[in-house]
Amino acid sequence: MAAGFSYGGWTTLAAGGVQANHAGFVQHCVDHRDTSSHCNDLIGGGVNIAGMDANAFDASYADPRITHVTAVDPGLIWNLDAAHTAALTVPTRLIALGAGEDRLLATDFDQSGFAALVPHADITRIAPASHFMFLPLCTQQGATPLEAENDDPVCTDPAGSDRAALHDQVIDLIAADLNL
Repeated sequence: MAAGFSYGGWTTLAAGGVQANHAGFVQHCVDHRDTSSHCNDLIGGGVNIAGMDANAFDASYADPRITHVTAVDPGLIWNLDAAHTAALTVPTRLIALGAGEDRLLATDFDQSGFAALVPHADITRIAPASHFMFLPLCTQQGATPLEAENDDPVCTDPAGSDRAALHDQVIDLIAADLNL
């Protein structure tokens, strides 16, 4: 079993058999540089996405020990096709955090078309929620400096959401999938 969140969600999918599309991800970042947080973060951090080794990026990282995959708001899921997902045959759960303006474009497996490429996946959409709600509970000591620095909305949860309840829901889903 493998579970992961965001880039870790992609790692989990890759371990389950999904292969990346370097050219497709580069194009996604060209098309959505200002609206895709993962592209913005990588490029803003000095990563030359186009200059990455395409063969290594697109290689198979499938791990035969993986018997189940749970990916929460996975990244790198844009511009893939059926050939990229064909080897993902293990039971799979995709979990989307948020809807509408609270849904992160970089991890939106519905808008990217990724969900349609894995028709065997169980899909759970949690709203109200946002991407960063999967991170640990926030304290005022964490929220205050983030707000003062206008940093990522790590501790700014949508109205009506409950971070602890979201964590419990994801734990319960994984436990049920594994018959625990």
